[in-house]
Amino acid sequence: MPYAKAKDGVEIYYEATGKGTPFLFLSETACDGAVWNLYQTPEFAGDHCVVTLDYRGTGLSGKPSNKYSTAQFAEDAVAVLDHLGLDGAIVCGHSMGGRVAQLLALDHPRKVSKLILASSGAAHPGDRGIPIRIATEMVEWGYVKYVRDHTIVVGWTEEYVRNHMNDIEKYLQVRMANLCGPEFYFRHVLARQEHDTSGRLKDIKVPTLIFVGDDDHFVVSDMSHRSGADILAKGIPGAKLIVLPGARHSYFYTEPEKVHGMIREFLRGS
Repeated sequence: MPYAKAKDGVEIYYEATGKGTPFLFLSETACDGAVWNLYQTPEFAGDHCVVTLDYRGTGLSGKPSNKYSTAQFAEDAVAVLDHLGLDGAIVCGHSMGGRVAQLLALDHPRKVSKLILASSGAAHPGDRGIPIRIATEMVEWGYVKYVRDHTIVVGWTEEYVRNHMNDIEKYLQVRMANLCGPEFYFRHVLARQEHDTSGRLKDIKVPTLIFVGDDDHFVVSDMSHRSGADILAKGIPGAKLIVLPGARHSYFYTEPEKVHGMIREFLRGS
């Protein structure tokens, strides 16, 4: 199996498919890289070297029981790119992955040529730590049910769920197949909550595309992804914001052709 070794010796599982300009995809909170193989890897591997990885604590990567951070996730991504001998990657980060992507562009600019931030943000301005809503619902529902049900309600509108549950199940089969344990889910949530690049957005110098669904208002802590996208768009010089009508959080898996077309237009024009 393909592994890269992080600075602290943790083994990070990755997959690299295709040839061409590197295209790195970074998943949402506590989610391994397998979800990108549904649509994004097949779409872009024809003309790019598509790279996905399992964050530490998820999938097939090492799972140390210590503090995690988005900066550490970024360093792990650098270890993968270095292992593959890749610079100048297009980097697409979804949700927490967008936070990791920001740090790649800020702290490792040689690694990033273009940036795609999907339903992400710069900071959580409220209390640090595990949001009470997450902890309460996880206790009441149980861990596996919480992750599944939360993924659905955050990811798709009620109308979409009523009419397209088979499509959602196709995604959930992959998302839930190698679910990390509760310890690592919480370590990822803590890393996400402690992330703060709000004072550094002006220093992101690469062409940046920002996606968000116009109905991505669900809040588990203190700020919706919709609000976070506006902050990114205002803070990053020259950033382009695309608001997807009728969408929530998981448009990569329900409108892939539409989103892929917008990505390719951005890549051609930037």
